[in-house]
Amino acid sequence: MDESHCTSCDGDRYLVGTLDAHAVAQRCPCFEVCPACQNQGNVLVTDDLGNSYARACDCRFLDQRIARFNEARIPARFARSSLDDYKERDATQKKAKYAFLQYRDGYAAGHRGWLLWGKPGVGKTHLMCSLMSYFTLERGISCRYIEFMQLIFDLKKDFAEGRWESSTLSPLLSVEVLLIDELGKGRNSEWELAVLDELVSSRYNSGRTLLATSNYLPRANPGVAVPVTMEGGMRIPGTLDERLGDRIFSRLTEMCQFMEIVGDDYRARATELPSGKKGLLSTTKRA
Repeated sequence: MDESHCTSCDGDRYLVGTLDAHAVAQRCPCFEVCPACQNQGNVLVTDDLGNSYARACDCRFLDQRIARFNEARIPARFARSSLDDYKERDATQKKAKYAFLQYRDGYAAGHRGWLLWGKPGVGKTHLMCSLMSYFTLERGISCRYIEFMQLIFDLKKDFAEGRWESSTLSPLLSVEVLLIDELGKGRNSEWELAVLDELVSSRYNSGRTLLATSNYLPRANPGVAVPVTMEGGMRIPGTLDERLGDRIFSRLTEMCQFMEIVGDDYRARATELPSGKKGLLSTTKRA
């Protein structure tokens, strides 16, 4: 089949779907076998002098981009999210979409990232995952999504099973673009903040891009009371700088542009997030 006329992938040669809890991509059936190299990975070309030599086939880069997307571990809910299909319902959402489209097209390694904050359900994670999908599938940039409390759970599991902390943290330190979702969530114990400090500091020192979302006001405005909740008899601060501490918060302000997202909670609406154009993959386990 000619992939340029494929109604499933629109000529992109890949499909996006879900597998268990994560978004996954694979070659479209229209490109299951590369017509140029028969999946050998190299093609024979001849230069102007008549000399023949082998070069990497373009399908290698397609497979690399697909692998980048699968390694990013984007949540299944956002498998088909895209910036182009993002439906803004508030001025801040419109501003964020425009800013992200510019950022997407002009991104270079080490660029300052973003920290989107606002109440739950206003599209923060959708915007971020849309950006990561584009970076991986269209540009082959290594990205990784991690929800902060899941990171803490994984590290505790590593310790319980006798594995070193670095086995979980290392991929997060070396990936070009890291997204930390739900920053500030949880009790933020001394140990949890030490983990976050190591992660943020390492990426800060190596000049790697950091993206983050948070439900918390970055810092209190003078004269404005900030709600404080109690958990287990403990005072839980209501602003991100209080929850994370001066050192981490200071580095975040240098590494990220802060932007508030306002709007109605989409989970409370009958509408749903845009699904994008890519076809479905099986949601069953594959060998």
